[in-house]
Amino acid sequence: MTKRSQIASLIIALGIGVGIGSLSVEGWADNHRMYWVAGEYPEAFADSMAASSAAFIRKDMEGTRAHMAEDFATYELHGPDSPKLLVKGVEETISVMKTFFAGDFGSSWDGADVERLGSIGNTMVQIEHDRYKADDGLRTISTFVIIQYKNGKRWREWRLRPDPA
Repeated sequence: MTKRSQIASLIIALGIGVGIGSLSVEGWADNHRMYWVAGEYPEAFADSMAASSAAFIRKDMEGTRAHMAEDFATYELHGPDSPKLLVKGVEETISVMKTFFAGDFGSSWDGADVERLGSIGNTMVQIEHDRYKADDGLRTISTFVIIQYKNGKRWREWRLRPDPA
C-alpha cells in the first residue's frame, strides 16, 4: 500500500464522516439490540462525533485530538495484508493528518456523506462516502467503519473498503 493510500485511509477514519450527516430509519436491525435510528446513539458519542467532525472540517488538529483516546488506533480490514494497523497513538495520528492536509490528495477532498447505521454499547457502525475532486469530476470512496469508544473518546476504528469490482 502506498503512503498516499495509507494517509487517505487514516483521514477517512478520522472524522470526515464521523458526525457528518445521518440516516433515520425507524426499526430494529433483525430483532437485535442494534438500533437503525440516529437518535438512539449514546449522547456522549453523538456529541463527540459532531464536535470531532466539525474540528476536522476546520482542519483544527487540537479540536480533533480532544476527541481521541491517547492510544487511538486505526485498522484496515481490506487488502491482501489485512488486518493491518494503519496508525497508532494520538500523536502519530495528528502528524499523519497534518501531512494529509498539506498534500495534493488531502486538498482534493470535497466532503462526505455518512450513513450511521447503529450502535451497541460502546461500538458504532457507519458507512462513509468521501468525495474527492479529480480532473474528470468527483470520485467517491465508500468505506464501512466500526468505531469503538473508551471513556467517551474514539479509541479504535476498523475500516473495510469493499472491492468496487
